[in-house]
Amino acid sequence: MRTILSVVLVFITSSLLAQNNGSFSFENEPLENVLTAIEKTYDVKFSYNAALAENKTITLQVTDVSLNTVIQRLQKQVPIVFEKVNERYYIIRNQVQAGKIRICGSLKDTKSNAPIVEASVVNISQNKGTVTNAEGKFELFLAIPSDTIEIRFLGYKTQRLLAQSLQKIPCETIFLEADQYDLETVLLSNYLTSGIDKNTDGSISLSPSQLGILPGLTEPDVLQSIQLLPGIQSPNETASGLFIRGGTPDQNLILWDGIKMYHSGHFFGLISAFNPYVIEEVSVYKSGTETRYGDRISGVIDIQTDTKVPKQLSGGFGFNMTHADAYLKVPIAKNFGITVSARRAFTDILETFTYNNFSDRVFQNTKITESTEIIENVFSETENNFFFTDYTIKLIGKLSDKDEIMISNLRTNNELDFLSEIEAFEETSRDQLSIRNSGFSGLWKRQWNTNFSHSLEAYYSRFDFDYLGRFRGNLVNATEQDQKRNKIKDIGFSYNTNWMLNEKNSIQSGYQFSSNDVSFGFSGFRGTEEGVTTYNVGEQSINNSHALFAAYKYNNKKELIVNAGLRVNYFSTTKEAFFEPRLYVEKKLSDLFTVNFSGELKHQAVSQILEFNTANFGLENQVWAIANGEEFPVLKSRQISTGVIFSNNGWRVDLDMYYKNITGLTSFNRSFGNTSVLETFTEGNSRIYGVDVLIEKKINNYKTWMGYSYTDNNFEFSRINNGLPFDGNYDIRHYFRWAHSYTIDNFEFSLGWNYRTGTPYTPVTSQTQTNGDLFVFIGETNSTRIPDYHRLDFSGTYTFDFDKKNKWKGKIGFSLLNIYDRNNLLERYYEIRPFLNQNNNVQFRLETVDKFSLGITPNLVFRVDF
Repeated sequence: MRTILSVVLVFITSSLLAQNNGSFSFENEPLENVLTAIEKTYDVKFSYNAALAENKTITLQVTDVSLNTVIQRLQKQVPIVFEKVNERYYIIRNQVQAGKIRICGSLKDTKSNAPIVEASVVNISQNKGTVTNAEGKFELFLAIPSDTIEIRFLGYKTQRLLAQSLQKIPCETIFLEADQYDLETVLLSNYLTSGIDKNTDGSISLSPSQLGILPGLTEPDVLQSIQLLPGIQSPNETASGLFIRGGTPDQNLILWDGIKMYHSGHFFGLISAFNPYVIEEVSVYKSGTETRYGDRISGVIDIQTDTKVPKQLSGGFGFNMTHADAYLKVPIAKNFGITVSARRAFTDILETFTYNNFSDRVFQNTKITESTEIIENVFSETENNFFFTDYTIKLIGKLSDKDEIMISNLRTNNELDFLSEIEAFEETSRDQLSIRNSGFSGLWKRQWNTNFSHSLEAYYSRFDFDYLGRFRGNLVNATEQDQKRNKIKDIGFSYNTNWMLNEKNSIQSGYQFSSNDVSFGFSGFRGTEEGVTTYNVGEQSINNSHALFAAYKYNNKKELIVNAGLRVNYFSTTKEAFFEPRLYVEKKLSDLFTVNFSGELKHQAVSQILEFNTANFGLENQVWAIANGEEFPVLKSRQISTGVIFSNNGWRVDLDMYYKNITGLTSFNRSFGNTSVLETFTEGNSRIYGVDVLIEKKINNYKTWMGYSYTDNNFEFSRINNGLPFDGNYDIRHYFRWAHSYTIDNFEFSLGWNYRTGTPYTPVTSQTQTNGDLFVFIGETNSTRIPDYHRLDFSGTYTFDFDKKNKWKGKIGFSLLNIYDRNNLLERYYEIRPFLNQNNNVQFRLETVDKFSLGITPNLVFRVDF
């Protein structure tokens, strides 16, 4: 099998393919629609003023042509010019007819009235020129006959100027307003694949609508895509179980339009809870986080849905082998629009091969299993109703040239109802689980002038977890009930300001308030002939958090980028203030090499803990709790990292080294030691050393990338392992990924291989039986590792048009996870379980519990977009 794998990967790597071409059929189609279609076909982005496309239509019939050919055809039909910034980004401007004119002037800033001493003429229609001296004065002779011309200077808005006035002597003074294009924030485009960019603040941005094909994915699952980035891993093979540089999933801040998410997965984490077809951009921070982000000590995943008012009705729908979805973008007025989306699983109606494989993976070693043989010829009959839903609604409005508002709503829901009956024993058990996360947010942004803007944002987030397990046995005359709940009400608002001092310098500041009302409780009873025993424990607490933050930014992509700031948090539960300095610096050494450094300090008051009263259910045993400074201390993280980027001739190498220290951990919330003893709390810390490496190479429309991560994650607790350091529960020492993608005509293919070393576990060294009692002796904590993990994934898609005008587009996709069906072990632990011996006496035995990964799992997708 390894030989076959090597041959396949070498064959793909050596394939050199032709440039991606496209076909179009437009008949009096609005220019804006044409540009959108071109962006999707060639995976490019156009930046232009919306007024440029007004009242312009295109008629075009081409087959299998390059992007350059399409651009040339467009420029012949409408007076526009495409200015290429890099392989992906283009700026579109108005075109002016030929003629001759002398243009001269001096430049001043609109607000300060000060001379602009650093500026250059980027574009005067199709002509280019430079400032003649260092004081912003210029003199150009251009071929422009019209009375009004358009000039663009680097860093400033396009100016519409009267040609006659500019011919006067002395020359006119031109006042310029600062202008920032979105592409100014992009440092590296097509990072890993199309639709993934590295920004000047050190973050990684993903655009699902532009995202290229990825191994094992036929749709742009946001959380699955993030796992391609070195330093981000999912030891349990789920979408939501993201460990960012050693931090646990509950230590990640996940925002949906400013709404804090406390549950980010469907199907117990195998699928992300976010519909990718209404997402505009996802920003991911692994380190050097901006000061406006708080409340979590690990990574940040900031999800922003569509921010543009839809100009016309558009949407799409589709399905795969687990769920169906639909979305609509509707203009409801000239400057107002609404976007809606919905997804629902059909797993409670139809069981596909994909669903069956997912079920085997999720429900193994739990109550939720297929009909099993209890004893000879005695079976349990089961019925499992499981499904998930999510929907979003967003209102987008542009109140004026300076004001815009956005109102968002999100709701996710997971429902499970499992029934088991053993007719011969007259036994019935039922487990019901409901997990919901919903929220609202509102945003008002105002651009007061070219230099100053602010935003006011408010949100409400609610998390509800409810579990009810019941058992009744008529023959044994016993009844049992276990109930668990976990509820969060999180409300807050923030005020942010952005002050552009000049083209390269800016200051951001703001204030944030949030109030977390968190409660959890466990209750139940056991009823037998001897009597009834009950238990009822719970806790509720509220934490009000206040934060002030400020940051200074210097952005000169050609030389130096600096983001430096300070955040101050106050938590009411501990009555303490915490200071969080943040720093990110990037220095360009040459055209080939760039170096960076980052450092940050973070604190977290709300985190997840483990409980064991309902551990026999086998699913979702974590609950959220608020730090109180005693059993649950405030989590604290310090991280520093440094790296270097090399780019040349289609090659890109990105190397990062980091150190992270986390304090405030407890043995309770990480399940160390004997899980049957709840009262043994011990505080500890974690030290993480890591190296992330990414190597990329692109040849025409073929791309390959290799990612490697080394992580050394050590824990130290005074009462565990004799106070000596030991490997963390999810310490993956080596992680390697090699992926390939290529495009030919309307086909896209991707193949990727993952390899990682096994996670540690605590072994049992020996066991003895004495008078019916079982004595188990364990070895050193996490001193043994499960076998190494590796998997090969494939995906392919084909896109097509339903009509000649390219208004209706279709997509068919196929993916195959774990192609060679490796039985990967994900986790191993031990349980002591009772059984009846031959004399019908209760005895105990030690059982090894192994959790395995997905086997070979195919999936199909069909989509229609219009």
